[in-house]
Amino acid sequence: MTHKKPNKITDNQAGKMMISKYFSQAQLKGLLKTGDVILPGTNESPSFSSTGCIHHIDRMAKYMSSDDLDGLKMLFSVLRWMPKWVITLLMKLCNHSNSFPSFLGAGLRMIEIGLKGVTLSPYYANLTASGYEGKKVYDVIGWHPKMIVNADGIPIKETPVNLDNPEPEDVELVYKKAKKAGPEIRDWGVKKRLQFISNLKVVILKNQEYILDRLQADTKKSRFDAITAEIFGVLDFLDYLEKNAAKVLSDRKVSTPLALMGKRSKVYFEPLGTALLISPWNYPFYQAIVPICQAFIVGNAVVFKPSSDTPLKGLVEDLLGQAGFLPGWVQIVYGSGGKIGNALVDGQPDKIFLIGSQSVGKSIMERAARYLIPVELELGGKDPMVVFEDVNLDRAVAGAIWGAFTTTGQSCTSVERLFVQASIYERFKERLVKETQKLIQATDSDGNADIGPMTTRGQVEAIAAQVADAKQKGAVFLTGDDWDGQSHFVPPMIVEGVTQDMLIDREENFGPLLPIYPFSSEADAIEMANDPDYGLSASVWSQDIKRADRVARMIFTGNVSINNVMLTEGNHALPFGGVQKSGFGRYKGEFGFYAFANIKSVLIDQNSAKMEANWFPYTAKKYKIFSDLTAALYSPGKLSGLIKFAYYGLKLETYVKKLAKKGRD
Repeated sequence: MTHKKPNKITDNQAGKMMISKYFSQAQLKGLLKTGDVILPGTNESPSFSSTGCIHHIDRMAKYMSSDDLDGLKMLFSVLRWMPKWVITLLMKLCNHSNSFPSFLGAGLRMIEIGLKGVTLSPYYANLTASGYEGKKVYDVIGWHPKMIVNADGIPIKETPVNLDNPEPEDVELVYKKAKKAGPEIRDWGVKKRLQFISNLKVVILKNQEYILDRLQADTKKSRFDAITAEIFGVLDFLDYLEKNAAKVLSDRKVSTPLALMGKRSKVYFEPLGTALLISPWNYPFYQAIVPICQAFIVGNAVVFKPSSDTPLKGLVEDLLGQAGFLPGWVQIVYGSGGKIGNALVDGQPDKIFLIGSQSVGKSIMERAARYLIPVELELGGKDPMVVFEDVNLDRAVAGAIWGAFTTTGQSCTSVERLFVQASIYERFKERLVKETQKLIQATDSDGNADIGPMTTRGQVEAIAAQVADAKQKGAVFLTGDDWDGQSHFVPPMIVEGVTQDMLIDREENFGPLLPIYPFSSEADAIEMANDPDYGLSASVWSQDIKRADRVARMIFTGNVSINNVMLTEGNHALPFGGVQKSGFGRYKGEFGFYAFANIKSVLIDQNSAKMEANWFPYTAKKYKIFSDLTAALYSPGKLSGLIKFAYYGLKLETYVKKLAKKGRD
């Protein structure tokens, strides 16, 4: 099977998809159709639609009166469904408005002024969409104005920002741009922001093969790994946002206690401002798009730093641009974390979200503490898989192989410790070795390889050190024993006889290493599965769902799959994160929205003359009444308590009114 490989992002009309803050998609279609009637273009000049000048319509709409804007919106909604010949006839009638009765002629003149104003203005202002390569209107008419903005005749241009290994002064400009963009993003509202998410889905699907080529070039992972984990996973997450973001982020009414009768309580979910997102090298597309879109949909501007090992340079910003994201909304900064990490934190974003190693997490957290910047960390794991004797053996073996070796073991939730009940241990081990030896490891372009080589030289060296240490201390390698310790094609290795003094047992194995251990009882399995340091994910396998659930509750971790593996992150309605040294905080699902939101509590009272009982002045009599009211409200006996509460409440209110008028006795 072969596929045609595109060598660049597939462009669409006028450079990117159009989303307006003021007009619906139907209204924009009406404007586009009307523009082509008024400005159809000639052999020498472009048409209204071909220039993409419609992308600048919001710049005009922003300064229109609400009446004018509402009128245009209504007009474009109607014109959307009219054939062009009807619009052409309407414009001709407008040209002869003086021939009609005054009220009708005035209406036609208003229509003409509105339609021509909103189409001719951006067209003859030489405005085009980004990516437009056709003739410019100024070139056609031979007019090239010069903008003079100071006494020297030098136009002031926006200072270009260096995003590739930026210096501290460049990072400062990045944050200035982000802070300027933040209020604009917030002003669009969730439902409008979701249109950009929908556009992004279309753009990703349209460019799927190119994205996969770029992913394989940077990560070396198998094409099937890339499409399932990166493309499908991203699209599924964007689909989750489309279906849930508006509901989760809408204002929420909450209950108000009886003691606050007459008042209302709400919760607002508002953006924090600017989010700094730092992602790892193992899933560079998924871990770019998912946190970027999670932060953006809440209303934040984003500064994103990908790993310097797999930066996918230029890809994400091109896709976002195609989807209509405006400049400054998402800025991607490239470079080594050691060089630019401190400057990114010193820019004082409003939130930092990092997926990475413990060492980087500690460094970021320590730096952020200087400025009291809230931080969420998703760090490494040492994930256990617990297999009881009543499982379907073939399925559990297949799950263990995939969970340990997908993406060549370079996943934070890979199976790194396989615990199998002693009664089936030998049979399970035999099947595990046999099926693992069938895996195809290669650099593929058609989806026919199971796993690829490892991504970075540094990680190959880390695995080599763990392997050498394990062999020296007596571990038995059931597969992959012939690896030379140098090649990036690190084979899947099943290891038996692992002890607690080995690096392979203590450290995260970010590669295709699978230690296997027998256990005797449920209590034994729980004790072995509970790692003293990590707690990111786990899986429990048993025909007895009650037992599996019981064990899942006893494993101290952030995520558990029962009778499956690495699947909690496959459901984007579930939050994701770890405990202990695997990090803290949650993203994705409902809780993921909250990670990037200011959760604001609001209590609403009437603007009345009523004084509150807990306000000054305090008196002994007020104290006595309030004490009786408290006892009535919270003592046992609901009916009698409510009656007493009503009595003392009325008594207290009467006394407070008296105090407000006459003061203390």
